[in-house]
Amino acid sequence: MTTHAPSRRLKQAFRYFGYEIRRMETPARAPRSEVERLPSIKPFWPLPRKPGGLSDEAIRAAFAGFDLWHYAYAFEGGLSFAAAHHHPGPHSNDPTRPLKRFAHFMPPLVEACGGSLAGKRVLDIACNSGFWSIQCALLGADVVGFDSRPELIQQADLVKSIVGASHVEFKVLDFWSMSPQALGGTFDVVLNLGILYHLPEPVSALRLTRDMASERIVLDTAVSPAGDRSILLDWEEAHDVRSASSAGLVVYPSRGAIDLILRHIGASRWSEIPIHTDVPRDYLRGKRASWIIEV
Repeated sequence: MTTHAPSRRLKQAFRYFGYEIRRMETPARAPRSEVERLPSIKPFWPLPRKPGGLSDEAIRAAFAGFDLWHYAYAFEGGLSFAAAHHHPGPHSNDPTRPLKRFAHFMPPLVEACGGSLAGKRVLDIACNSGFWSIQCALLGADVVGFDSRPELIQQADLVKSIVGASHVEFKVLDFWSMSPQALGGTFDVVLNLGILYHLPEPVSALRLTRDMASERIVLDTAVSPAGDRSILLDWEEAHDVRSASSAGLVVYPSRGAIDLILRHIGASRWSEIPIHTDVPRDYLRGKRASWIIEV
């Protein structure tokens, strides 16, 4: 069966009723050989527990003290906790999702860092309950994570205390207050994971992110699947731990728009991380993508 591009007349007819026909971008697929050559690192899962630390009963009680958890957690000894949301997305309660995301962008990051995060200073922007901060700390990095919601930093500190991670610090801070002065300097690696599409100004947000990095950035974000250089506007309510911290306008840049923004803010070079088959469905459908950005 042969498919044809929509005719000009058909496009005009749809435009008359307020619709646009656009070609969706197809995510780049990683060849098997490329996936195999990446560093063989896996997430620390289940998470280790500090010897002599909190008992199972104390941990269960502490987790129960919070109504909502964006990430599911599992700890050594068979102790596990499901994610909990007021308004879950189509994938947000899947406990394997962060583990698949780890396999997607962490090996390319470690490769870009010379094969190890040991001794690297890492900033985790909008860290939520600290999932990525803890993973990087267990990989040997010195980590600072921040979020604007105090209850999420309390969750992050709880997970930190269970694991016994000593190279991670959590702070309450609004994204737009982020600066080297507020966070003790710049960082070798800055993680901008799942935050860009909760903000109204992607150019300013990525410029601020670049100013925090001395070497590289990992950008992982939902994107508009449009095949052109466009930005999709939306409105988001602050009704869940997976949502923006305050209600307002949010934007979804397309891949082409991300490229233009990175060029505009003066990034040195960047590359989109090719996807492989075992990634969450939104990556496969072109609705989410990741980049390694050299500053």
